[in-house]
Amino acid sequence: MYLVRILSRLPFWFLYPLAEATAFFGYHILGYRREVVRENLTTAFPDKSNAELRRTTKAFYRQLSQVFVESIMAYRFTHMDWVKRVPLVNKEEVLAYLDQGVPVILMSGHVANWEWPALSIGAQMGYPMEFLYKPVTKEKFENIMLKLRTKHGGIAIAKDSAMREIIKRRKQPRLVGIIGDQLPSMGTEKLWFDFLNRETAFYVGAERIATLTQYAVFYTDTKRTSLGRYEVTFKKIASAPYEKGHSGVIQRYKELLEETIHQHPSDNLWSHRRWKYTKAQDEARSISKA
Repeated sequence: MYLVRILSRLPFWFLYPLAEATAFFGYHILGYRREVVRENLTTAFPDKSNAELRRTTKAFYRQLSQVFVESIMAYRFTHMDWVKRVPLVNKEEVLAYLDQGVPVILMSGHVANWEWPALSIGAQMGYPMEFLYKPVTKEKFENIMLKLRTKHGGIAIAKDSAMREIIKRRKQPRLVGIIGDQLPSMGTEKLWFDFLNRETAFYVGAERIATLTQYAVFYTDTKRTSLGRYEVTFKKIASAPYEKGHSGVIQRYKELLEETIHQHPSDNLWSHRRWKYTKAQDEARSISKA
């Protein structure tokens, strides 16, 4: 963390060129997951020409590198930095629930900068911000990221213990951030939808939490407005009372996320191995274990 603190003090005019150099190295020299990125983009946008796909691919590597350096930059940010760099649109609708004592689930995806909203929303709204995360195998890297993510008051909750931890504070008005576009493990409960021209599995955790606790659910639509500046718009997905069974929360989230990606294709995390297995493979494994 000492190195992170030092790097966070470097001027922006140095860090953003560093991001450009990192993007060039990652794409041209290292070829970091270049085939994965190209396959994902080609499938998602079959009507794009090769030239368009190349431009989108290069823009993606630039965006990914910017997210990396901006995560470091955020270590030194103050409340006014968040107000200036990540303005919140339609926050009054979210605050209306919180002020009445109703916690709110905020669903987002790995688009634009997914780190800054998680750090800034709670700070700007004046309510505790919890966020669910999936532990990674590299413990040292995970510790660094957790320290960065909790420095501004965020509370980290591992996904495996999320339901238990959330129930503990069931009636406490707060924000619960969930990035719902990760790949569920095979054999676990999930919902399947057509998403970016592929049959895609989605976690059901956010829907389960919402229907059990009767929390309101909003989608956070994050868009880059200029270098180092973003705008977060809250879009309501659902609120209590919920019907039994699937309430449509995940489907609506999927639709909003897909809309965001189509508006700004290069801002999605295309290097993520999102489609490792098919619905048929998942069902076959479940049958074999039965």
